[in-house]
Amino acid sequence: MAFSVPTPCSQPWADMTPTADGRFCGSCQHEVVDFSRLSEAEIMAWLAQPRTGSICGFFRAGQFAPVAAAPRPRWQRWILAAVAVLGLKPAVLTAEAATPPQPDPTGATEQAGRYAAPKGTVTIRGRVLDDSTGLGVAGAEVFIGDTNYGAVTDAQGNFSFTMPQKWAPVQKNRVQLRVQGSPFEFKRQTVAVAVSPAPRPLIIRLQSVEGRGNIMGKIMRHDPPQKPPLR
Repeated sequence: MAFSVPTPCSQPWADMTPTADGRFCGSCQHEVVDFSRLSEAEIMAWLAQPRTGSICGFFRAGQFAPVAAAPRPRWQRWILAAVAVLGLKPAVLTAEAATPPQPDPTGATEQAGRYAAPKGTVTIRGRVLDDSTGLGVAGAEVFIGDTNYGAVTDAQGNFSFTMPQKWAPVQKNRVQLRVQGSPFEFKRQTVAVAVSPAPRPLIIRLQSVEGRGNIMGKIMRHDPPQKPPLR
């Protein structure tokens, strides 16, 4: 379960009346829960409790760890270390180790050549960047149209998913992608993508929210994007 703050509130936090769980906003007559001192696990546990009505919260950047790449198995690390000591080129250990992804000029990870997509499908891939730093955005969610399908970016901001070329979300050979990163730092963005048998990698730049670093507003909970069906 993930969450976002689609419509950040601009009311001054310091002007609100302190309460047991946060502060009371006189503008909307609603309590704003102070989540800024809680860990990610504590926040998720708090949100998992049954409650009535909407929840408004105050958060700070840095509370949520970025998505990290899965570590290699121990046996594979040992073999790679031995190969490095001997000065040899590694043999085929796994598909990933034998053929590492090659970056293209846009910075997006090349994957189309590594895996043959099933007939009648198309692979959309690209990279989500921070507009203010130019760095990749880890953990950004890329949704296909109004569906719950898509992908989550890796530690470098790369994403890739394969979907049917003739699918309901694809209209006139175009599909809308909904992209959202940390609600503390980025605005949601919608991108129209041309669907072809071999689409070029995308570069999506997420714009910063006003007052980047802290955010306040009503919380919307949702499931992360799921792998698209191929039929």
